[in-house]
Amino acid sequence: MKIRTIILTLFLLVSVHSFSQKFYLGDRLTPKATQFKLLGISSTTGVHTYKYIVAITDKFFFNRRIGEIIVGIKNGIIVTTIYNLIPENGDEGVPQSTLDLVQATIPFPLAYRNGVYGANIDNMSVSLSRTKNAMTFNKDRIMFLTTVKNSLLRD
Repeated sequence: MKIRTIILTLFLLVSVHSFSQKFYLGDRLTPKATQFKLLGISSTTGVHTYKYIVAITDKFFFNRRIGEIIVGIKNGIIVTTIYNLIPENGDEGVPQSTLDLVQATIPFPLAYRNGVYGANIDNMSVSLSRTKNAMTFNKDRIMFLTTVKNSLLRD
C-alpha cells in the first residue's frame, strides 16, 4: 500500500509540473498553434512574441490571479516572459505583498522609477508595474516582465 501511495504521489507531482504553464528565460520552447497565438515578430531582434491561449491551470502567480501569459522566443529559446496579473479590488499600484514575494525571489533590491519596480541582474531584467496598454491587451493588470537584455538579442 505504501508503494502505491508513493507512486501515485510522484505521478501527481510530475503531472502537475508537466502541465503547468510556467515559462523561464533560457528554456527551450517550440510553440504549438494549439497552445500559442503569434502576436508579432520584432524587426529589430527577430523575437517571436506569443500569447499562451490554453486555459490557465496554475491560477496564481505572486499571490495574484493570472490574466494572460506572453512569451518571447528567439531561436527556440525563451527570451521574454510577461505574466499579466489581475489586481484585486482595492489594489493601488503594485500591492506590497506582491512586491515582497517578487523581492524574495531575486538577489538584488528592486528599484522604483516612474511607476515601475525593476532590477537588472547580469544579462536579465525584471520589472513589475501596474499597467493598461497593448501588452496587457488594454486591461488593468500588474505586469511582471522578465527579459534578456535587448543588446544580446540583436543579431
